[in-house]
Order: sequence, then structure tokens, then C-alpha cells
Amino acid sequence: MEEHFPTHKWRIQDFVDVPTLQRIQDTFAKAMDMAAVTVDRDGVPVTKASNFQPVCRLMRSTPEGLRRCHACDACGGLAAYRSGRPATYVCHAGLVDVAAPIIIEDEYLGCLLCGQVMLEDERERTISNVLDRNHSLGIAPAELEEAVYAMPAADRDRLDSAVEMLMLAASHIIEIGKTNLIQARLLKEVKAKAATEKALQDAQLRALQARVNPHFLFNSLTLIGYTAFEEKAVKTEEVAYMLSDILRYSLRNLATSVPLSEEFDMIERCLRLHQLRFGDHLSIEVDLDESLRNWPVPCMVLQPLAENAIVHGVEALSRPVRVRVSARRVDDRGLIEVYDNGAGMSEAQVAALNNDRCVLQQAERSRAALGLQSVITRLDSEYGNDFDLKVTSRLNEGTRIELSWPLGDYAQLENA
Repeated sequence: MEEHFPTHKWRIQDFVDVPTLQRIQDTFAKAMDMAAVTVDRDGVPVTKASNFQPVCRLMRSTPEGLRRCHACDACGGLAAYRSGRPATYVCHAGLVDVAAPIIIEDEYLGCLLCGQVMLEDERERTISNVLDRNHSLGIAPAELEEAVYAMPAADRDRLDSAVEMLMLAASHIIEIGKTNLIQARLLKEVKAKAATEKALQDAQLRALQARVNPHFLFNSLTLIGYTAFEEKAVKTEEVAYMLSDILRYSLRNLATSVPLSEEFDMIERCLRLHQLRFGDHLSIEVDLDESLRNWPVPCMVLQPLAENAIVHGVEALSRPVRVRVSARRVDDRGLIEVYDNGAGMSEAQVAALNNDRCVLQQAERSRAALGLQSVITRLDSEYGNDFDLKVTSRLNEGTRIELSWPLGDYAQLENA
């Protein structure tokens, strides 16, 4: 069996609450009349000791004795983990212990321990061994001897029964942990789905609001353009006509596909508008691979990404910022990239996007966050597992968002 070493990603408490562990452990200790404790991968107790023998409590009352016990429990648990079944062994003090591993999704979390026993047919030898091993702990000899001689002995059949019961108890803990893990994942998926549905509803409402009386908006922009022309206000005329073109494009049916070249024409107009606002504070670059000019893509899929770069990459800073939108072919996939060297994202936001494809909702980021989430949701719905999203970002250094999906029939047409 291939060995998977612990990654220290999780703890036992992440799957099973301590009161539940304590109840299972106490029930086992009472039923088998043996000491029991649940420890983590380092041998440190997660629960309170159940039915510990006085001699073991005495040893653990000393710093060196406690250190030895933790190290021994860790070794016993790791031996059980490596074998995949309960491990019976003689502890550092000379007593018999048993460890049953707690493993969830190949992650070793710790173990359930029982024992602190001496076997009937080895009682005299075990007593002598325990006294010899532990005299260096500094415990008064008379006190140590009294505690050792008071220990009851167990026969091998009882120990074998304890091993079986310990394995059942550990399996019960594992099943509880797996169930809790599944429930937590389902709850996370439900929350993510609810957040996505709300984002879609908000996006649909915004799209509906944007369509209100478009003729009035077009006529108003045209009037502004004519007025600017008559007054020789060149920049105002340019803004008016660019806005008119962008508005006309954005009011298309968002369910349709358009050639990527049209998307890039539109995004270049958007960025130029922002450049008129920010001046030398913003530089832009648009780079489209000629082989992808006619690649059909969802309409208005780039504008929210550009807006995200402006709102979070440019507006928040006083220094000059560069925004670059590009598309290129990688084998039989199209790769669209939006880059800015602006404010960047937090590690939590980057992780949420890469792992969950989810934008963290923050009040000050709601406008662009909604747009970015709507793009991700659209492409996820359209292309499913074929859609790839990769976000790299560092605070005060910038953000790179990469979107890719198969070229499909377009690749065959281009290759024909």
C-alpha cells in the first residue's frame, strides 16, 4: 500500500466536536474497564483522560513523564496509521497500549488509545520493568511502587476484545467525521448557489434597467454630439459618440454570440473613455490574435472584466496604471487575459475566485464584483467543465485574470 504522510491540513476537532469524542471515549473506557484517551497526530490529548491508572497519572505529573507519554502516543498512533489497523505495543513506561488510527480522506488526524494494562501471565516481569524504566522521573520510590503494585492485570482475551472494540469506536468516529464533512460541503454549495442566483437576479435587473427608454438615451447622446461639433468641443464630441456606440452594443441580446473582434472593438472604446477621464494616469493596450477575430464568444463578456480592472486597479491609486486586454490561441483553446498593474486583490479574494469561482461580496466592491461574478457564472453555465479560470494577484502589484474555453467548431474551420 502506498504511504501517504500526514499533511497537517485538518484536525480531529474540524470533523467531530470534542463533547462527542469524549462521550464515545468514556463509553468505551467504562465498557472495557480500561484507560482511554483521544490524541492528535503529535500525541497531545484532544479529550480528557478516561479511567487512567494512578501510576500513569503519577508519571504524567512530571514534565519528563508527560513528554515521554506524548511522544509514545504519537509513535503508537503513527504505527497504527501506517499499518491501517490498531497497533498493540509496549509503551515507554512498560505497559501495554493499543492505538486505533483516525483517518479521513487519507488524512491522518490522530488516534484513539486504550490500555495502561499489564498481562496476567507477565505481571511480575512487567512490575519490575515499570519500576526500572521510571525511577529516573524523580517520583518517590515508595509512591511509585504502591501505584504499580495496585494495578490490576488483564488476560489476553480481554485485551483482544478491547482491540476489536477500539477499532469499532475509531470507525464510528471516522463515520461521524465523514458525515460532518459531507454536510459542510453541501452547505457551502447551497450558499454558493444562493449567492450566484442572487447575483444573476441583480444582473438581470441591472440589464433591464439599462434598457429603459434607449431611444431617449440615443437621441440625447446624439444631441450632445451635434452640439459639441458646433461648439468645436472635440473631446466632448468624441465622448458622446463613443458612449452612443457602447450603449447600442450593450443593449444587444446578451444571449447571442458575437465575433471576438467586435468584443475587442467595444472594449477598446470603453478603455478609451476611461483614458479620457484619467489622462496620463491610465495607459491601455488591446491585443487580439488575428486567428481569433471571428471566434464567436458571448456578447458583453469582456466589459465587466475591464470595469473590474478600472475600479479596483486604477481608481484606488494615485500612480499611473496600465491595463492590457489580450486574446490568443493555445492549442485548440482560446485564452482571454485582462491584466492591470494596479491595486491588486487580497489573498482571500484570489483563493475564492480560483477555488470556488466566487467573488467575495464587499460593500465598496459591489458594482464590479457583481459584473465579474456574472461573467464567471455565464461562462461556467455555457461551457461547464471546459471553462477554465485562473486569477493571479498581489496587493499593490496588480491582477491578471485568464479565461479560456475550447474553440470548438471554430478551430476546425480555421484549420480547414
